[in-house]
Amino acid sequence: MPRVLGQIFLFVIPVLAGNLGAAYGQEEATRELPEQGRSLSEPLSDEENETALDEFVPPSETAKKAFAEPPESRRLSDRNVWIDREKQRVYADAYVAMEDGVLEMFACPAGTKEHESVIATIAKSSELHTALLAVGAKSGTPVTYDPNFVPATGQRIRIWICYYDKDDKFRAVDGRSWVQSIATKKELKTDWVFGGSSFWKDPDSGKEYYQADAGDMICVSNFSTAMLDLPITSSAQADDLLYQPFTKRIPERGTPVRLVMVPIAIPSDNPSAEKPKADSETPPGKEILAKKK
Repeated sequence: MPRVLGQIFLFVIPVLAGNLGAAYGQEEATRELPEQGRSLSEPLSDEENETALDEFVPPSETAKKAFAEPPESRRLSDRNVWIDREKQRVYADAYVAMEDGVLEMFACPAGTKEHESVIATIAKSSELHTALLAVGAKSGTPVTYDPNFVPATGQRIRIWICYYDKDDKFRAVDGRSWVQSIATKKELKTDWVFGGSSFWKDPDSGKEYYQADAGDMICVSNFSTAMLDLPITSSAQADDLLYQPFTKRIPERGTPVRLVMVPIAIPSDNPSAEKPKADSETPPGKEILAKKK
């Protein structure tokens, strides 16, 4: 679904249906509208619907303006992607897309698969792919099924989520802690690998498309189009999905966040090998997430 239509579907349609509470995840459907003095359960007039549309700000736009640029970084995209080659970090601004449901993705580009992703990024998958390569991450191969299942390969990537909670306190958490096994109720422990997705060529126009741009950015179900995938068997069938959001750990929908992606050092038995620059085990500090003034 195109970006604008996808965001309207997720956030505006409930408004037009006369249920502002559902549009923003609120349950207080009977609270009074201060300016009209009536219940939210009453339908909005055509004029009020038009006003709601005019005043609606997509969460991607809010996230894009929430934070200052991370220090000592280089901007790689106008969609709020930066790199720090010295620390081997990729920064990408995003927002919380879903806190409850079932998951195929951990993260997707805004306007694609927010209905099955915890996080939606402002940037496209291809931009994050480029950024990971720029900080030295090694891509591998996506999952294959023919003739047998072979999991995705590639360098492991640690993903940190940085944000301010409802008490305005800085948080930096491992992205896996926001993904919960439906069967065991425990958090995800497996690292994502940089499978790298693939390109598809339109036979009519000859134009090539990076397939993960359609939504399969950081997956928890195995897709051959995934940019980052889990190197384990994880069904993509609707009735057999293995993961859900770890709801109680996740802030409300629309909360701006900054993803910090760090390649995990590849083990070496060479004592003279260069020491990795990246520290994938230490959470980023508050300095990378100054609020815009």
